[in-house]
Amino acid sequence: MSENKTLIIPGMKIALVPCPALGDTTLFLRLAWRLQAAGAQVTLASVSLASVRDYLPGLAIVGGTPDVMGLAACSDLVICAIDWQVEAPLSNVAYLAGKKLPRGFKPEQQPVSLQGREIAGAHNVICRDPKAGKTMVQWIDLYAQEVLGLDAAQPVAGLQALPALANDADRRVAIFPTTPHASKNYSPSGFRRLARRLVARGWLVEFVGIPSEQQMLSDEYPGYPVHAFSDLKGLIDFLRTCSVVVSNDSGGGHLGSLMGLRTFTVTRRRSDFTWRPGFNELNCVINPVLSFKWLGKTVWRPFIPLRRIVQALPNWKGRQA
Repeated sequence: MSENKTLIIPGMKIALVPCPALGDTTLFLRLAWRLQAAGAQVTLASVSLASVRDYLPGLAIVGGTPDVMGLAACSDLVICAIDWQVEAPLSNVAYLAGKKLPRGFKPEQQPVSLQGREIAGAHNVICRDPKAGKTMVQWIDLYAQEVLGLDAAQPVAGLQALPALANDADRRVAIFPTTPHASKNYSPSGFRRLARRLVARGWLVEFVGIPSEQQMLSDEYPGYPVHAFSDLKGLIDFLRTCSVVVSNDSGGGHLGSLMGLRTFTVTRRRSDFTWRPGFNELNCVINPVLSFKWLGKTVWRPFIPLRRIVQALPNWKGRQA
């Protein structure tokens, strides 16, 4: 690391290309802010971030399908999610994967250099040891520190110029009940039980999904507001009306954590699993008290201790709204 202490100097042009998933995008945002703090001119190529340019002062946001080769031509360095890998080897493009690079990818055959200096470990995985107990935020900070020579102790900017907090935000909880992977999802009946118990304690409970799910979620959670947003700005603005996020292992929890909200992650994984919200200290992983295999599948949903969420939150019942 000592050799890389001055690797990033003020004025360097660095482009970041996250994969489309919301959780991954929040990690690349963290890296962008670290580079920005070091004085780099940072460009983020992201469809989802295009709607929140106003919340990201100092960062250049490019929407549309990322043009990795074009970014390489006008940047000193590009750090790109492996999802957008191009066939042509580019000497200033570093590829990052979450936990595993493709089998055919040979990092040693594609050295990465920045203004004539080779960057050791530029092609890498973010999580190098899933059993280490670190969050993905801690892993991306380690990449920034050990590979790019950035100061991981320096504060980062975070989202700026956000809408004012809603007056009743303290007592509103947003539940994200779905993910693109059904095996990760807690049961609708379980989320309905949780919602009833929270409402009984005076909480305002609202559900969030993607637009194609809105009708299905409205049918599954009758009597509760169900939101779906066409862009990231709508979701961020809504979360400014909340103080708590409950989600599966999904992007909603990461975004809530990034925004400083208290998050509860419902998962069958161990409590220190790598991909848990880690942007603040207010995250709690809710996993089953037991699980077992049955006909080749893991049975875990009936054993989620919802009481841990309910008991961890204040009782608003009887208090003045």
